Amino acid sequence: MKNLRLLFFLVFCAPVFVFSQMTDEQVERFIETATPREMIQKNTLMLMDGYYYQSIMIIDELLEDEPENSNYNYRKGYALFHIGADYTKAIPFFKKAEPNISKVYDMFSPNEDDAPVETYYYMGRCYHLQADIEKARSNYSKFLDNPPKGSDIVDKAELMLVQCDIAEEFLKNPKDYKIINLGENINSSAPDYAPIVSLDGGALYFTSRRIRKDSSNADIKEPYNNQYLEDVYVAYREDQDSWKEPEMLDLCLPERNEATVAVSTDERSIYVYKDDEGNGDIFYSEFEDSEFKKLKSLETEGVNTDAWEPHLTVSPDGKYKYFSSDREGGFGGRDIYRLVKLPNGKWSAPQNLGPTINTKHDEDSPFISVDNKTLYFSHNGEKSMGGFDVFVSVMGEDQSWSDPINLGVPLNSMGDDIYYTTTADGLTGYLSSFRANGNGEKDIYEIQNDYLGLDNVAILTGKVITTTGEKVPEDVAFTLTCINCGDESIRTIRPRVNDGGFFASLQPCREYEMVFHHNDGESEFHKEKFKTGCEKGFEEIAKTILLDVPTMSVVDPNDTITEVEYAYNPIKLEHYFGYNNNKLSTDAGSLKTLLDEMEEQAENGRTSFEITVDASASKVPTRTFKNNMTLAQKRADNMVEMLEEYFSNNEKLKGKVTVKTNKVGVNGPSYEYMSFKNIDKYVPYQYVKVNVSGEEDYDSSDVKVIESKDKELK
Repeated sequence: MKNLRLLFFLVFCAPVFVFSQMTDEQVERFIETATPREMIQKNTLMLMDGYYYQSIMIIDELLEDEPENSNYNYRKGYALFHIGADYTKAIPFFKKAEPNISKVYDMFSPNEDDAPVETYYYMGRCYHLQADIEKARSNYSKFLDNPPKGSDIVDKAELMLVQCDIAEEFLKNPKDYKIINLGENINSSAPDYAPIVSLDGGALYFTSRRIRKDSSNADIKEPYNNQYLEDVYVAYREDQDSWKEPEMLDLCLPERNEATVAVSTDERSIYVYKDDEGNGDIFYSEFEDSEFKKLKSLETEGVNTDAWEPHLTVSPDGKYKYFSSDREGGFGGRDIYRLVKLPNGKWSAPQNLGPTINTKHDEDSPFISVDNKTLYFSHNGEKSMGGFDVFVSVMGEDQSWSDPINLGVPLNSMGDDIYYTTTADGLTGYLSSFRANGNGEKDIYEIQNDYLGLDNVAILTGKVITTTGEKVPEDVAFTLTCINCGDESIRTIRPRVNDGGFFASLQPCREYEMVFHHNDGESEFHKEKFKTGCEKGFEEIAKTILLDVPTMSVVDPNDTITEVEYAYNPIKLEHYFGYNNNKLSTDAGSLKTLLDEMEEQAENGRTSFEITVDASASKVPTRTFKNNMTLAQKRADNMVEMLEEYFSNNEKLKGKVTVKTNKVGVNGPSYEYMSFKNIDKYVPYQYVKVNVSGEEDYDSSDVKVIESKDKELK
C-alpha cells in the first residue's frame, strides 16, 4: 500500500513541483509564503533529487519552530551526510532523531513526526567514518534487526558490518606511513582532490572547487551542494618541503565541471573527466602554442561508451591504457579494463582485468607504475575498511595479477581513499581524503613509505636548460631508442614546457641512444648514448642538456664561462654512514675541511653560500628507527641543524649562508635476509651529501669533492 501511495504521489503530484530546481533566492521567497505542508513536500522532492543544500534551507525553517521534531532532524542529518564529506556535522541531528524511530515512517506525510529506521544505518556510517567501530557495528545491527521492506540499503549495511571487521584488524596493526597534509598552499577551504603527481615529483595536478583568483566563477555554483564547479590546477614543487602557488589550466570553463584523470609523462597532454550527457566520459587536451587547447573526447576506440567511464591512466612508456567503466558484461559496479598498443600502432579491444581484480563491487582510479606491472586502484567491497580503500596488485610473468593487498592504515582511512598516484620510485604517493584537522572538505595528502619501492627498474630523468634562461621551444624533443631491447623500442620524449624537465622509463641492463631534434623531428642537433645497470634495484640516470636556442645546438658548459674572471668553486661533501649512524661533528675531520674552505672563500670576498643537503638510507632493516625513511630524514635534519648552529656562531659566515634539505629517500637494492656477508653493497645508499653553491659559481666550475672519514655518532 505504501509503494502504491508513493507511485500515486510521483505520478500525480510531482508535476506540480517540477520547479524544484530553484535558485537560492527563489527558495528563500518560497519559504516566506509556504505553509509547513508545502515546505515538507518541497523538502521531500529536493532530497529525492539530490538538492541537499537547498533542502537544508527549508528544513532549517521548520526546525526553528520544532527543534525536537525527529522527522526534521533526520532530514537535516540525511542532507548533511550526503552534501559532502564532513559527516561529523550530521551526527547531532541523527542523535536527536533517534528517540522516535518508527518502522511505519511516511516520508510524504506533512504530519510525520517520527524518524525512519534508516536513521540507524546513517548514524552507523557516521561512527564508522570516525573509526568508532563499536558504535558503528551497533547501529548497523539495529537497522538490520528490523529493516523496512524493500529497503535498498540492507545490502549496504551487511557490507558495512563486514568492513567493520576488516577495519578493526587494520586499526590494531597500523603500517609505517608518513602522512603529510600538503597545507594551505595546495589545499583550500573548498574540496581539493584527484591528485596526479608527475613521475619525477616536480608537478602536481589536481581538481579543486575553490573560487578562482579572478572570481569569474563567483556566481556559478551547483545547487546540489552549493559548491563551485570543478577546475583543474597544477602546482610545481618549490623545494623538498613546499609547492609554488597552484595555477588553473587554460582549458577550464567557469560553467563546466572538469576533473583531473591523468597526465602524459611529458605533461603535454592532460586527460579529464567531463559529464555533459549524464553518463560521463574521458576527454583530453593537448598543449600547443603556450596553452592547453579545447577539450576533445578521447578518440581511443572502446573507452568511451554509453556507460560511465570516470577514470583512465596511461603507462609511462605509452604501451598500455587502464580505465574504469560500469559497462555491461563486467563483474558488477565499476570494473577496470586494459588496452594494449599493438605493433601497428592501433589499440587492442578493452580487456577486463578479470575476477582477481574486479568484483561485484566498485573498482576505480587505476594507476600503473613505471614497471608496467604494479597496479594501484581503489575498491569498496568486502576487503575495504569502510568505503574506497587503495589496493596494490602485481602482474606476474604469466600476465596474471596477484591477489590485491589493502595498503592499510593510515594510508587508508574509514572513508573514501581514492586517486592514488606515485612518483617513479613508488616511495612517495598522493591521494585525496577527508580527515580530521584538514583544510577543507577533502584535502590532498602526501604519503611517504620505505617498502612500496620498485625493484629491477631504471628511469631517465633530466632537464633541457637554455643558455638565456628562456623556456625550451615547444618543438624540441628527443627520440629514445633502446639499441639492444630486441623489439626496436623507440619513443619520442618532449621536455616539460614550464621547466624543461623530462622523464622516461627504461629497462635494466640495456643500451640507449638519445637523439635531440626540433622542427617536428626534421632537424637533429645532439646525440648521446648511455647504459642502464644490470643490478636489481631502482636506478635513476640523470641528464642535463644545455641548449643554445639561437643556434639550436647543445653547448659544452665550459664554453659558457670563458668571460668570467673568477668563480668560486662549488664544494661537495660525501659521507657514507655505518649501520644506523646519523650524525657528524663540525669540530674535526672532513666536515671541518669543508667549513674551512667556506671561510677561506668568504675571506676572498664571497658574500653568499647556498647549501643543500641530500640524505639516504639503504633498505637494510632498522631496529632503532620507525623505518628507513625516518633514519634518512634524521640524517638530513641532524646535518641541517648542526650547520645552522655553526654558521650562527661564526663571524666570517654569519648571515651569508642558507641551508635547506633537498632530497631525502630510501634507495638501493632490496635487503636480502642473512646478507651480512655482502653488507658493503648497501653502504653507497647510506649517506649524507652537502652541496655548497651560490654566488658566482657555475655548473661547469670544478667541484671540490670531499670524501668524509669523519667520526660518526648514533
